Amino acid sequence: MSEALLDALVVGAGTAGIPTAVHAAHRGASVLLVEAAAQVGGTLHVSSGHMSATGTRLQARRGILDDAQAHIDDVMRISRGTAHPQLLRLAATHAGDTIDWLMDQGFEMAPECPVIAYSHEPYLVPRTYWGINKGLSILKVLERLLDQALHDRLLEMRLQTRLEALEPLPGGGWQAQLLTGDTRSTVRTRQVVLATGGYGGNAALFSEITGGYPLLSPAPACADGSGLRIALQLGGRLQNRNVFLPTVAGVPAQAGGHWLDWERKSNLTPQHRPPWEIFVNLQGDRFVAEDDPSPDARERKLKQQPDLAFWVVFDQSVLEQAPPLFVQTPGEQMLARFGNHPAYQRADTPEALARACGMDPARLANSIARYNDGVAQGRDTLGRRHLPQRLDQGPFYAIRHQGVTLRCWAGLEVDASLRVLGPDGQALPGLHAIGEILGGAALSGDSFASGMSVTPALTFGRLLGQSILTCHSERSAT
Repeated sequence: MSEALLDALVVGAGTAGIPTAVHAAHRGASVLLVEAAAQVGGTLHVSSGHMSATGTRLQARRGILDDAQAHIDDVMRISRGTAHPQLLRLAATHAGDTIDWLMDQGFEMAPECPVIAYSHEPYLVPRTYWGINKGLSILKVLERLLDQALHDRLLEMRLQTRLEALEPLPGGGWQAQLLTGDTRSTVRTRQVVLATGGYGGNAALFSEITGGYPLLSPAPACADGSGLRIALQLGGRLQNRNVFLPTVAGVPAQAGGHWLDWERKSNLTPQHRPPWEIFVNLQGDRFVAEDDPSPDARERKLKQQPDLAFWVVFDQSVLEQAPPLFVQTPGEQMLARFGNHPAYQRADTPEALARACGMDPARLANSIARYNDGVAQGRDTLGRRHLPQRLDQGPFYAIRHQGVTLRCWAGLEVDASLRVLGPDGQALPGLHAIGEILGGAALSGDSFASGMSVTPALTFGRLLGQSILTCHSERSAT
């Protein structure tokens, strides 16, 4: 297959790349799917797998009246009008079909879905979905479809294979330089689909694109932005360079590292667990009403804090009485980290705790005192409403958290046919981009809209896979 002129080279076997390759292969296209990692799936291995769509059969069964225009309007409300209108319409219009398609493929939907999700700014109606095993539920479907296509020899796949370079062929198409282990190879193809994901595994590139913000991410190391760099070298345009908003929040797996401790995920969503603790910045000052019902408001307050960091502070009484702070982590496991991880600090007094954390002792003591006064008066200075009890029983505890990057915001600019745009605004013939390489801001703007990363990746992959041969014939005709 590598010596003939392929119909499509799909780079990245994740949420977007797998459906592209499978759908294209079933339509008769000759397809090579390559993946830099040793396994397929990309970020689905760590993703919550949230999806959003309207007009699905599941909505209809529950009598939920919803349509694509309402979805578009809701995303524009949440994003303050900053989402890409053409891509948003394309994604929202076909999202319902994507969910129904997943269900037809045996997707194991969580029984409560669709719901209104509160991990980010909520929609006005229930249109968020996820599987019983989060992102792995989606991967289970995609792997089965891919395995069947490989078994039927409908396509070829190479793992641990990186795209090193692309150059246009005379008369159309592309020549791709691939590296598999220590072996280099060349393939010629009519179409290239970049589905290489974001740059959440590359702290240096992340800082460069976002203007210096620190990275904390669950993204795999192969999410290094290599596909993005190749497209930019070919003249592609980067959009939403300085757009960034952190998710509240997580703990690094290692001190000073940029990998999120995904196994110890904090439950800081007040609709799921009202806070018993207070949040203070690196100076020791509270900066947000911890139970503010708006995720967007909490995220923007965190963005203003140095290093996107804060300490979750509580006392012995909260430790004993409050619901667990970490999802699926017993209290004794959390306690074992104190003294063994610099993000976990404990001391007998607020002042001693502040010194251990590098905070100003007077400011932390004042933050705790003012919070305690608010508890006594039933009125918090920052407007917090959930005031269960004072923080005055030592020892005192603090866990350093940092804003998390669940998706990369900047990405390649494409047209409504998902073709990469060059410096003059014209499409680069035969070069497409889908998935996180487009950047999260394309579909959510300067905010988070639930399900507008995974669903568009699946949807665009299906649409592009179904049109690969058409794309080639139309280009040839022109």
